Amino acid sequence: MTLTFESLFAAFAAVLVVTGVFMAVAGGIGWEPGPARRRSRLEQRLRAALGLGAGASQPAAWWARRSSRLGGALVLGLGVWLFTSWPMGGLVTAVIVAGLPWLLNPGSGAKEQIARLEALEEWVRRLSDIHTVGVSLEQSIQRSLQTVPQPIAGEVTRLVSRLQAGWLPQDAYRQFADEMDDAICDEVAALLILHVEDRGAGLGRALTDLAAALAQEVLARREVEADRQKPRTNDRWVTIFCLVIVAVSMLSGAYVEPYSTPVGQLVLIGLGIAFVLIKVWMRRMAVIEPTPRFLSSADRTRTEKEGPR
Repeated sequence: MTLTFESLFAAFAAVLVVTGVFMAVAGGIGWEPGPARRRSRLEQRLRAALGLGAGASQPAAWWARRSSRLGGALVLGLGVWLFTSWPMGGLVTAVIVAGLPWLLNPGSGAKEQIARLEALEEWVRRLSDIHTVGVSLEQSIQRSLQTVPQPIAGEVTRLVSRLQAGWLPQDAYRQFADEMDDAICDEVAALLILHVEDRGAGLGRALTDLAAALAQEVLARREVEADRQKPRTNDRWVTIFCLVIVAVSMLSGAYVEPYSTPVGQLVLIGLGIAFVLIKVWMRRMAVIEPTPRFLSSADRTRTEKEGPR
């Protein structure tokens, strides 16, 4: 395949089309769901990758964290394109390099969730120490903002902002639970909501007991993740082996010559898509369905439809 102005223009047009598709998907995901709809795990991960999650920072901070990797992916993709004269090969290379953290860290999402739960346990324990007689729960939460652990700093900051903005405490705590998106976090929000409706004594003791339960939950999840570490390590090595074989094969002119044709370029794209789908399939086999949340209207409706087991 000769590198001509027409091929350059065609490759540029293909990049624009792919970019447009990604922007359309991002725009669609950005729509606010209805009160009875909970985002799927795949949608939550895609929103997090695009910087659109509930705990996502501003676009400038999102770009600052990923600009180096995305810039390197574009440069390497352009280098592969110029070296092999394959525009689609350059595109596949750029996508793979940009997605290396996802390819090589299959358990990163679970580890982040455990870190968030551990931070929640620490925050609840500190909240029980701060809350004293004569100090309201809302004031205690506002004071806890000074020592809140980093993994949940964004969620707690937004909770304080909502309380200061005049939200009903019950609604603010429910929104906090939605952002944390975990069944065990619903127990924290439920305790706070019950205290708002009752305003009885004993909140400090209840928070201490809840923090102990959270610590046990974190320990159990860490044990589960330790059991999953071996298959995830095997998956990582299989991925590295496949990528190395593909990279070495590209240096063999006779072996990869069929990919220089337009049909070969389409086959190359198909192989790249198949590789990603296999990775998704392998990950889904290792994923355990999360416990339904009782403060989420979508999960509550689904549980009522399924009935008792």
